[in-house]
Amino acid sequence: MMRRRKNDNSELVFSTGDDALSTLGEELRQKYPEMMEKFARLQGSDPVARRLVDTVHDLMPYEWHDRKQFYEGAVFCVKGNYLGALGVFSEILETEPEAYPVYHLLGYVCGSMGKYKMEVDYYRKAIKVNPDYPQVYYDLALAYWMMGKENKAYAAMKQSLAVNRDFAVADHWLTFASDNLGRYQDPDGLGEKEEGEKVRCLTQAYYLLGMACLDYGLNVNARSAFKNAMKLQDDFSDAYYQLGELHLKKLRNPKRARMYLETAESLYMQVNNLARARLAHQLHAPAEEIPDKGQAAEDWLKEGLRLQRLGLYQGAVDAYKKAIVYYPDFVDAYYNIGIAYGSLEDVGQPKIDQAIGALKHAVRLKSDFVHAHIALGASYIRRGDFQDAVDLLEDTAHLAPNDYNVFYYLGTAMRMMGKNQESLSILEKAVSLAPDSVHARFSLGLAYYDSKRLELARDEFMETVRIRPDFADAHFLLGSLYHSALEDSERSLFHLRKAEKLFSKLKDYPKVSRVQELMATQPV
Repeated sequence: MMRRRKNDNSELVFSTGDDALSTLGEELRQKYPEMMEKFARLQGSDPVARRLVDTVHDLMPYEWHDRKQFYEGAVFCVKGNYLGALGVFSEILETEPEAYPVYHLLGYVCGSMGKYKMEVDYYRKAIKVNPDYPQVYYDLALAYWMMGKENKAYAAMKQSLAVNRDFAVADHWLTFASDNLGRYQDPDGLGEKEEGEKVRCLTQAYYLLGMACLDYGLNVNARSAFKNAMKLQDDFSDAYYQLGELHLKKLRNPKRARMYLETAESLYMQVNNLARARLAHQLHAPAEEIPDKGQAAEDWLKEGLRLQRLGLYQGAVDAYKKAIVYYPDFVDAYYNIGIAYGSLEDVGQPKIDQAIGALKHAVRLKSDFVHAHIALGASYIRRGDFQDAVDLLEDTAHLAPNDYNVFYYLGTAMRMMGKNQESLSILEKAVSLAPDSVHARFSLGLAYYDSKRLELARDEFMETVRIRPDFADAHFLLGSLYHSALEDSERSLFHLRKAEKLFSKLKDYPKVSRVQELMATQPV
């Protein structure tokens, strides 16, 4: 595994912080007047630097009020003149607070200076303004990794694929940025760059990208990413491991898989990572050659849980399946396969049938496994098999009479079948067992709404937004109730405006339109 870069520039602290960005440029000029003057002389009109800035501009199109000022700051960034870039960019944001390329480059500059939390904050500001370009997610993923937040790093890289799945787009930005945007230069003398930092960071970025590609089934892209990581760092054991596993399971090339996995095993052994070496060996060795199959099954279950915690659900499924090879009746493995498949379904991959199949097998193996019952019931509802969910969860209620999840899903299934009265008593029990459950409260509010008990519905929706103020659907239904049945236009507008803002943030534009249509009918 690669080591994270230590921050060698901890002595450089800006007192202004993000809450007073507009004063940063002036503070920099006061703190470092000679250096800032030097930067201004260096900036000039370097044609190479300006061509690089043109590339940045093309990748992040924005209608500038003053394009020349952006070029000035971006050229500072390209030259590695961090203080100059910070000063110019802070001034731009005074007049153009929606200039997302400035937030992006500010983040990049902060990361170049080892200020990773500030780097993340600026990337998130860029995403808030424009969430539809992938380059910011590549950089955000690496920033999270530098902070040691691996799960967030993988989530950011997966989000980049949700925006654009073309490997060439990622490959171009990662190489272009690392070669040209000044992160690995140090002309201002504020601290020596750690040798090899560029290689380590770029290697890790490709590895993160490859792992994210696996979750989307982009196996060819994943292979390219891992090969790039391996070329950059020829002793990067994890890249060899992933290439071996990919060739074995997806690309059907056992000879090449064995070559990669044996290399990974050897590299893991060199650094005394015996757990990873054991996994690599178990992947390429025939199952009958593994002496302790129980231990092997446990090893793969732990690996699956590790990957699942990181949000790498397809990798988790593959690990759990390997556990089952060694222990065919491993109920925990089947249960976790079902959960991981359900998570893949949540991100848009049609895996609900596989989730149901795995969970049904878990229940067959252990009939009193309440969590498996609940997960299976929820999966039936997800697929629209409401009667199957009711039949299962009514039996589960006898096994777990105090588990609110059982009654929440049972009541939800009944409500979806149109059995409003039956669902009410069951959802009321769920709320009594877990008064602060957002989902139970909201579902009970829906059941009251369906039963025309509108004041009770209002009360449950109000409790829902008390517990979770950003629950957009609850605000919308409150706005609707106050608009029509309860005739309170002031409260209706309050909740509808909240809903409009929240749906916009979620990019749920059909619901935004519905809210706006309802707001348009409000009395003046």
